[in-house]
Amino acid sequence: MPVSLVRKRVRLVMVAGALLLAFYLLYTARGALAPFFLGSVFVLVFAPVVDAIAAEMPFRERHPGLALSLSIALVYLIFSGLILLAVLAWGSAILREGKDLANGLPSLVERARREVQDNNGWYQQNVPPEIRSQVDQNWQLAAVKLGEYAQTVVSRTIGLATDSVAMLVSYIVVPFWVFFVLKDRQRGMRSLVALFPPAIQPDVEHLVSNARVVFGSYLRAQLLLSTATGIITVIGLQWFGIRFAFALGLIAAVANLIPVLGPMIGGIPALIVVTATRPGWDILWVFLFLFVSQELKDFILVPRIQGRAVRLHPAIILVLIVVAGRFAGFWGLLLAVPVSAVLRDSFVYIHRRLLQGDAPDDSSGIIVTASEADFEEELPRRRPRSLRL
Repeated sequence: MPVSLVRKRVRLVMVAGALLLAFYLLYTARGALAPFFLGSVFVLVFAPVVDAIAAEMPFRERHPGLALSLSIALVYLIFSGLILLAVLAWGSAILREGKDLANGLPSLVERARREVQDNNGWYQQNVPPEIRSQVDQNWQLAAVKLGEYAQTVVSRTIGLATDSVAMLVSYIVVPFWVFFVLKDRQRGMRSLVALFPPAIQPDVEHLVSNARVVFGSYLRAQLLLSTATGIITVIGLQWFGIRFAFALGLIAAVANLIPVLGPMIGGIPALIVVTATRPGWDILWVFLFLFVSQELKDFILVPRIQGRAVRLHPAIILVLIVVAGRFAGFWGLLLAVPVSAVLRDSFVYIHRRLLQGDAPDDSSGIIVTASEADFEEELPRRRPRSLRL
């Protein structure tokens, strides 16, 4: 066997072993990686903003490193200022209402159940007593579980202030880690691509660029939509005079991170509170407000913000989030859609590259991203002539 072939195979085995070891270590230490996961989200979301600001600085050509560092610092300053203003303006109200809602949720669910059943003559007349008894037991069990879950979430949120020293150090280190990742991400990309054989390096660079664009576009879209959902929900519930408006708005915003099902899940607590505290026609008006606001967001904001980053049918998304939620919990619900989109694009790209030999035309729709122009900027300059594995 030629020595060059042996060297190539040994190198390939070494790279594969290093990647497997890295994935194993990350999986083993997954409990301590939450701060770095949030940092990665920050990098994906704000990398285009950092690049756009750096590109506008007059000394960009002469001092690119300084321009990028100042751009990152400016993004840090603006983001930290907005977070600080939000905490000062609404932090105490959200914390107070969150605790009150968590403590009172079982009784609110029970009052809502009674209100629905006592005012529903058809239910009382046509549903057998044994079935009504079973339904009542399930309602009570759900109320207890919801209360326990809500109190757990609130206690964990408050407990962030009293976390262990190691976790606090992690959160302190992450901003510095994010700074270096944002500044040196191109160098990191080149180092990653250099691990692979030269024949497929342009393809690896292409696939990684596509994954970065898809994840970044999807996360930006979901965060913007969730923020809009929370603000609109708070304003609407306050206008109707509903209790716990800030806490319910935060719940709606977090739930909206889950595609398709999120808006429905986020609206249920608001309807329960309205039914329990404001019996009558208020629940109809609140329901109409939540429904119409969601439809307007889907019609106006979603096509403009999310664009073509994912391009998956809602029926497929529903199956994905159910399966991913079963295996990976809440994080599976959040990441099922972008991961599936990246895997789909990668599979189609590799399949056509192996079939045709030449790099496919981007206009054919093989790689689908939020913006064709944005993705063209992300593509590697070099085009592979053939894919030899």
